[in-house]
Amino acid sequence: MHILSAEELFVKANEAFFDGDNDEALILLNQAIDVDPEHVDAYLRRGSIYQKSKKYDNALADANKVLSILNGPKGTRSLLARASLQKGMALFCLGKYKEAKESFEIVKDLNPTERSLATWLRKTEDMLPTSDQPTPAPAASAPAASTPTPAPTPAAQKEEQKPVAQTPVAPTPEGVRARHEWFQNDTFVTIEVFIKNVKKDAVELNFFDKSLSLTIKMPTGSDYSLELDPLAHEILPKESVYKVLSTKIEIKLKKKMDGIKWGMLEGEDEIVNTMANASNTKKAKDWDKLAREIEKDTDKPEGDAALNTLFQQIYGGADEDTKRAMMKSFVESNGTCLSTNWSEVGAKTVETKPPEGMVAKKYEL
Repeated sequence: MHILSAEELFVKANEAFFDGDNDEALILLNQAIDVDPEHVDAYLRRGSIYQKSKKYDNALADANKVLSILNGPKGTRSLLARASLQKGMALFCLGKYKEAKESFEIVKDLNPTERSLATWLRKTEDMLPTSDQPTPAPAASAPAASTPTPAPTPAAQKEEQKPVAQTPVAPTPEGVRARHEWFQNDTFVTIEVFIKNVKKDAVELNFFDKSLSLTIKMPTGSDYSLELDPLAHEILPKESVYKVLSTKIEIKLKKKMDGIKWGMLEGEDEIVNTMANASNTKKAKDWDKLAREIEKDTDKPEGDAALNTLFQQIYGGADEDTKRAMMKSFVESNGTCLSTNWSEVGAKTVETKPPEGMVAKKYEL
């Protein structure tokens, strides 16, 4: 019996994760960590699942565990940046915004182009009160000296006034920009991002109550990023999933309120409507009724059959005098006349009256 290694368990866990089976992925990741208690990628993946499931304390614990492991020889800048980013995300969701910002600043020093870093920094700064924002340190007063300090030249003053340049997050190159479209039903909003031949492990997607953050590591080394914040309505992150296909990435956002029609994908949607109301603008077709009508029309007799059916209906609902009149007139006229008036038919023989242009002849054996 082959015992799976930690790496094999991690690969299977990743497959379950990308198929949307987080429960199976957690089981496999726990097994991988049991086999190798220092499997960094397993902790990071498990932490992302905890984050998605709103188990933020567990996500934070996994991030701290990774950082403790990375204090040794495994501590590459890339892995340290990923672990610090995950720590900051967990702290943010726990409402510890100041500590979260400290983690994000560490990520910025380690890897300024880390996926979704710019978004998390902005979100954190928005949550911090103005008093917590970093302020420039006051200039130290110059010590007293017998020799007066020369006045700065205009060029020096201009140099001092220049703001400190911030390391910019690399923009998405034109070559990897992609269009996205969206549609909805009663329970899900589906977003399709059209990028071909993306590897599953190059995709990082985080769902939140009213936002999502998608980052794709492109083969060129650049990142494609899609940040939707805020979404028009709240979603259920734990029930939202995505699939990486050959021609696109399909994202399914589970609506928090089923049946609500989103008027837009992103922004404040002030007009709340239901999918039912929207569909009622056109009256629904009753296909069962239509099928019955078609069947009824199909069963209707035509030609002589229709005429005979009409005669049978009249005869079946007639009184005795009417029936006698119909029988006598039809027989005596050789089928050329049909009368329902017994007082007229009963007093004389009914003559044969062929249609115009035709001649009546006796049938001879």
